[in-house]
Amino acid sequence: ERHGSAFVDPLGFALFGPRIGVEAGAGHLSGALHARWFNGGLLSRKLFAKGDDELALGYGLGLRARYYIPEGLEGVHLGVAAEYLHSRVENQPNLLATKSSYFVPYAEAGYRLGAGCVYADLSAGVGYAFRMSSSVENLPGGNLASSYGVSDESSIYGTASLDLGIFF
Repeated sequence: ERHGSAFVDPLGFALFGPRIGVEAGAGHLSGALHARWFNGGLLSRKLFAKGDDELALGYGLGLRARYYIPEGLEGVHLGVAAEYLHSRVENQPNLLATKSSYFVPYAEAGYRLGAGCVYADLSAGVGYAFRMSSSVENLPGGNLASSYGVSDESSIYGTASLDLGIFF
């Protein structure tokens, strides 16, 4: 009988950052916690760091609930999730840094293929990224923060994941 799993999401290196997490559940239902290294994702760097900008610090913390159509925490599943995302973008030529925080609820669907005590899980989700806060600050030696604004906005959010995990 399975009681949960631990997983990593290497597909995140191409999208919005790799994740690690732990899941608990049995039968048809499970809940999971995960952490994301946001600036480890190619797509997150392309979207958040433009020109002389560099994505300096980015992370996410999330919760997820899933319903597996067959019992046993594998097969077709539907779920809901929510994630807090934080990013810091630095612009060294202007000696500025911008910080942004988002709340991202989303729905997901996918398929988990289990083989003994290991599995691969491919999922896709869609939701909305609500901007919670943003600010501009001077880096050491800078004094231009008051003349800049943050150009981040709330928007539709799409994601995909490839969780590789171990059941326990």
